[in-house]
Amino acid sequence: MLGRRAISAVFLVLYLPACTFWQTTNTPLPEITGPPEPAASVRVTTVAGEEIELQDPRVHADTLIGGAVPDTGWVFLPLSDIKKVEVRKKNVLKTIGAGALLLGIVVGVALLCTDVGECTSE
Repeated sequence: MLGRRAISAVFLVLYLPACTFWQTTNTPLPEITGPPEPAASVRVTTVAGEEIELQDPRVHADTLIGGAVPDTGWVFLPLSDIKKVEVRKKNVLKTIGAGALLLGIVVGVALLCTDVGECTSE
């Protein structure tokens, strides 16, 4: 029987955004960062070639504002300095595959450990 820890581990893998990728978009930044569902993060490439990831991005007037990743403070970028915009997308198939793999490992370990005394470090 699968324990609570094993079930929790499966749900954790399914919840984690590990299976994501960046996709280039032509949607204007005000639409990406505005209501009803603003993007949680964007990655922009400047005309100088610098890649910057921003959390909680917002457009104010002609400037993109957001928290830098890694956290080094706020970033203010004029929209005219942005060459490319990418948004994070989830890869559902990879997420399901990772969850199935973890579930298989947990079930395999549970089947191999018929005697709890042999499979614990206590």
